[in-house]
Amino acid sequence: MSSGLEACFLLHHKPYQESSVLIDVLTQNSGKISLIAKGVRQQKAKYLGLLRPFLPLNISYTGAGGLKLLNHAEAGNSEMILPGINTYCGFYLNELIRYFVPIDEPYPDIFLAYFTCLQQLKTQQPIEAALRNFEVQLMQALGYELQLQYDYFTNKPIKPDLSYRFDLEQGASVDPEGKISGATLIAMHRGTYTEQNQLNEAKWLMRQVIDFHLQGKTLQSRNLILKLQQKPACKSN
Repeated sequence: MSSGLEACFLLHHKPYQESSVLIDVLTQNSGKISLIAKGVRQQKAKYLGLLRPFLPLNISYTGAGGLKLLNHAEAGNSEMILPGINTYCGFYLNELIRYFVPIDEPYPDIFLAYFTCLQQLKTQQPIEAALRNFEVQLMQALGYELQLQYDYFTNKPIKPDLSYRFDLEQGASVDPEGKISGATLIAMHRGTYTEQNQLNEAKWLMRQVIDFHLQGKTLQSRNLILKLQQKPACKSN
């Protein structure tokens, strides 16, 4: 049960019975929760038009089980209007959260990372680094440890001029035939990329990490982006 209003973003919604909607939201303090919004599909419903992705919301709800009841919703700060294909990148973030974040467990770091990434998606500048940073922060917050600072075999610091292979369960180790550079691993740890090649390698690595933990599940948003076209504004998935 929420006490007062809680900041959140809608991740997903689907019709329920004749006039209601089932929604998943990511809240600032309570993590991901599922709610029933009663009567919102009626023409004069109180929250008609409010329950949509990328709009900051403040909500209150009741219930202690898996499915809670939405009592109140109001718009928060200005809406995150995402230009062009960046909208689909936003859906990609939502889908990652829906797959990976467990229900009813607080993850304030993930909420902050999500909010930050949405702000960056609002801009027209390339946002590949923003997406990679969110993916890394999501995995780290959930305990899927990405060892980006040390060679797991020798325990020596990652060197920018060496090549590495990356074991998805243990981390990086020096390998002259490795597919990822030390400079990329360092960039991923710092969240700052200086070359396009680093972004390309980070994208490749995070695809491996995410697919490994998806355990055979597919991301619809990833397929949509690939079908649309590869644009500089969103070379993500």
